Amino acid sequence: MNAKVLAKKDWSGYFSQINKKVEGKRVRIEVLGALLGDQVLVKSVSLLGVTYEAKEERIELMLKGITHVIDKPRKVSVQEDDGVVRAIEVVDGDERHQLLTFN
Repeated sequence: MNAKVLAKKDWSGYFSQINKKVEGKRVRIEVLGALLGDQVLVKSVSLLGVTYEAKEERIELMLKGITHVIDKPRKVSVQEDDGVVRAIEVVDGDERHQLLTFN
């Protein structure tokens, strides 16, 4: 599995590009943080799309039934296997690690 950290200037383009690859896939979202502990936000929900809004400094995940917003992302890492997105980890402005895994 290939893991890489994305430069902030590449976030908008990357999320636009992967929308077709991840649309309709089931995603699990975990929030990992010192104050909260580890929390599973969603276990398995269909992903409709993901965008990075530079002006608002947020990543928006449109899921079936809900929208999840990650405010002030500081770091984005992706894991891909032969061009297939397996996981995305985002460190937000509060130093929480938000882990998205695709099945």
